[in-house]
Amino acid sequence: MKTILTLVFILQFNAFFLYAGDKPKSIKSEIKEVSVFLRGAQVTRAGSINIGAGTSQVIFEDLPSNINSQSIQVSGKGEFTILSVQHQLNYLKRQQITKEIKEIKDSLLFLNDQFTTNKDQQTVYQDEEAMIKSNKSIGGQNVGVKIQDLKDGAEYFRARLTDIKTKWYALQKQNVKLNEVITRLNSQLSVLNSKENKPTSEVIITVNAKAPGNANLSLSYLVNDAGWTPLYDLRAKDINNPVELTYKGNVWQLSGEDWDKISLTLNTGNPTISGTKPELAPWYLYLQETYKVKEKRKYAPTMTMAKEESKKADKIYETTLAEDGAMSATTGADYTEMNENQTNVEFKIEVPYSVPSDGKQYIVEVQKYTVPASYEYFSAPKLDKDAFLIAHVTGWEAYNLVSGDMNLFFEGTYVGKSYLDAVSTKDTLDISLGRDKNITVTRTKMKDFSKKNFIGANKKGNRSQYVSALNLLHNFKLTNES
Repeated sequence: MKTILTLVFILQFNAFFLYAGDKPKSIKSEIKEVSVFLRGAQVTRAGSINIGAGTSQVIFEDLPSNINSQSIQVSGKGEFTILSVQHQLNYLKRQQITKEIKEIKDSLLFLNDQFTTNKDQQTVYQDEEAMIKSNKSIGGQNVGVKIQDLKDGAEYFRARLTDIKTKWYALQKQNVKLNEVITRLNSQLSVLNSKENKPTSEVIITVNAKAPGNANLSLSYLVNDAGWTPLYDLRAKDINNPVELTYKGNVWQLSGEDWDKISLTLNTGNPTISGTKPELAPWYLYLQETYKVKEKRKYAPTMTMAKEESKKADKIYETTLAEDGAMSATTGADYTEMNENQTNVEFKIEVPYSVPSDGKQYIVEVQKYTVPASYEYFSAPKLDKDAFLIAHVTGWEAYNLVSGDMNLFFEGTYVGKSYLDAVSTKDTLDISLGRDKNITVTRTKMKDFSKKNFIGANKKGNRSQYVSALNLLHNFKLTNES
C-alpha cells in the first residue's frame, strides 16, 4: 500500500514540473495605436520577447474582458511560425481600475475612518456625561455640605458638562459635512462605472521556431465600449467672408484600460452594424412555378484618394498670423491626415492623444474647412417680428461629413446650436445665425386690397398684408412671408 502511494506522489510531482515547464511566457506589451469607430474601437498592442527553439507559448495578459474574440488578429516579425491563437478569461486577476477611481476610493476610506472616529468620540462624551450626572451628589445623607464645596462642585459640573456638549455638537457638525462629501464621492464613483469586479482576459499564442531568437508580436482586437460622435463649429466672421467649418469628434471609452499617448485614428465606419445586404422576397401573384433570378452587378474597383506629400508637409508646418502679428496656435486639425476608403473615411491624427477609461467625452479636432456661403435675411412676421440672418452654405457635401450637432458663431459670438444633416439631399445648408435687432419688421393689413364676396351660402374673402422692414445698418435682400 505504501509503495502505491509513493508511486502516485511521484507521478503527480513529475506532472507538476512538466506543467510548470510548459507554462506560457508573459510578454510585456503597450498600446501603440487605436482606431475609433462610431461604435467600437480597434486596439493594437505590440511587444517583444525571446523564444526558444521548438514549440512554445506566449501570452498577452491583463487585457479587457469585453474583447470581441472574433476580431483578434496576431502578426509578428522574426524567424518563427504562429501556430494558433487562443482567447480566454482570467478570473484570478481583476481588471485594473482607473487612477480617478482609485483616488476616489482612497478618499472614501479616509473620510469613513474620520466619520467613525468622530462617532466613537461622541459616544465617549455621552458616557462621561452620564457618569457625571449619576455621581453629582456632594456629601452624604447625614453629612452637611459646606457652601464653598457646593459652589465649587456646581461650577465644576457646569464647566465640564458645557465642554462636553460643545465638543459633541462640534463633532456632529463635522460628521454632517463629512457625510455630504461621502455621498458626492459615492455618486461620482457610480457614474465612473467601476470595473474592479470584472475579470481580465488573455490571448495565448503558440509559436514554433527552429532556433532561439527574438519575436516581435502585434496584437489587435475590437472593444465595443468605445466610440466617437461628430461635432461641428461653424464660424462666420462677417457677411462678406466665407464660413469656417471645424470638424471635431467627441471620443469616449470604457474598455477598462487607459489609452495613454497613443496614435489615434477616427473612422466613420461602424463594425457593430451588420454588413449583410438585405434580400427582398418576391411577391407571387399566381400559383405557378417560379424561379429566382440573381442579378450580376459590376462594381467599380476600390479607389483611394491620391495624396500629395508636399501638400501634407505644408499643412503640418503651415502657420498663420493674427491681426496683431502674433502667431496663431495650432490644433489637432493641423496634424490630421485623411484617407478616403471605399466604405468609410479615416482621420489619422499625428499628435499623440490620451483617453482614460472613464466614459467622459474628450474633444479631438479633426479638420478645418473654408466653405463658400451667401447671406440673406428671413422674416415671417406672422410668427415672429424679428429678422433672422441666414447663411446659405454650399459645397459641404464634398468633405465626407457625418451627421452631428453644430455650434454656431457669428462675429466671434456664440449664437446657438444647430444640426448638420449629412444625409440630406440638398446641396445647400440653410443655417440661421440668429436675430438681427437692428432690423425692424412690421405687418399691416391693406384695406384697399381686402374684400368679401357672398356666393349663395358661401362667403369668400380676400386679405392682403403689407410687410415693411426698416434696415438700420445692412442693405440685403429681405424675404417676406405674410
